[in-house]
Order: sequence, then structure tokens, then C-alpha cells
Amino acid sequence: MKLRVIFTFLILLSAHISFSQISGTYIYSAGMDAGTRTLTFNGSNFTDKSTGHLNEIFGEGSFKLENNFLTLNYFKLNDKDSSIYKIDSGKALYGYSSIFAKVFAGKLPLNGASVVLSDNTFERLFSVSTLADGSASFTVFKNEKIKYLTIDYLGYKRIIIPFDNLKGRNNDIFAELKDDNLVIEPQHAEVYRVKEKNDTFLKLVDSGKTELVFKKTGK
Repeated sequence: MKLRVIFTFLILLSAHISFSQISGTYIYSAGMDAGTRTLTFNGSNFTDKSTGHLNEIFGEGSFKLENNFLTLNYFKLNDKDSSIYKIDSGKALYGYSSIFAKVFAGKLPLNGASVVLSDNTFERLFSVSTLADGSASFTVFKNEKIKYLTIDYLGYKRIIIPFDNLKGRNNDIFAELKDDNLVIEPQHAEVYRVKEKNDTFLKLVDSGKTELVFKKTGK
């Protein structure tokens, strides 16, 4: 009986330790056109970045993981205005994708905006800059690593488009970038229940009982 009690205690202690330690970067994908949310944990601090078509939010602060509850204490939260875009997709293409982008700042063409293809961690795989008329065009042959097409320019809100929306088609993209104005929100805390955690993902449940599965990236 004594050995059984000690063994049970060690199992519970091990489970507590595995949940009490969290580090690295985790990415949650909200679906087509809804963008991604990235949580990065380092020591007792964290950053929280959401990117997508509708808006972009960046926050940072400290966190606490206790009794399977994750508390994010934000001391800075920036909410960014949205840039907008429209995709006109033509006929299906066999074995490649065609991209034509036209980028504006207000009503004026934007020269030198970056149109970038990246993988699921947003590492750059290919990029091109727009010309004086705000246009850029290129052809993409089969590349399984491509997950996103982004359009951005220093001082403007980035646009992120899942590449699956463009794959195997002739695409005309019209984008209007808006100023990267920041709004500082008051300090606040968010609490999530940790439903499951392992070396590949982090499963959280928010106050509205929505389940969020974050996939771990990198080491």
C-alpha cells in the first residue's frame, strides 16, 4: 500500500510539472481569411500576436500557469486598423498559380510594397516589390511549403492571405493598405483552462468555452 501511495504521488507530481512548464511559440489558425494568433512564452513573460484580414492585435505581458489555468496579464495591447483586399480568381490552372497584385495607399498606387510568400512560421520563401503603378506579378509552381501570401509596407497594416485561397488559379489581388495606427488599451488579464499540453500542441478553453488548439512551432 505504501509503495502504491508513493507511486501515485510521483505520477501526480510529474503531471503537475509537465503542465507548470511552458515555453516556445504556439500558433492558432482561425480558418480561411481569419488569420492566425501566435503566443510566445519566454520565462515568465509572453507576447500575443494576431494577424489576418480583419484586424491585427499585438500584446505582451507576464503569465502564470497554476492548477491547469493559464493567466495572461497584459500590460500593453495594441489594436491596429485593418487594411482591406479583394481577390478576383479566374480559371483553374494545372500545376501552377498566377498572381497579379495591385497595391494602393488610399487612392494612390504604392511603389515598393512587398508581396511575400512564406511558410507556416512566416519565414520568407519568395518576395517581390511593387512597381511605380503599384503592381507586381509572378507565377508560382508547385511548392508545398507555401502557406501565406502577405502584402505590407513600412508604416502600414499588413495583409495576410492563406495561400490555399490562391493555389491553382489565376488571381488578381487588389489591396488597400491603411496607416498602422496604434491604440493602447488598459491593462487587463485573460484566463484560459489548459485542457491538454504536449510537445506538439497546446489546447486552451476560453471564458466562452471555445476550444483553441495552438500548434507548437520551432524548438
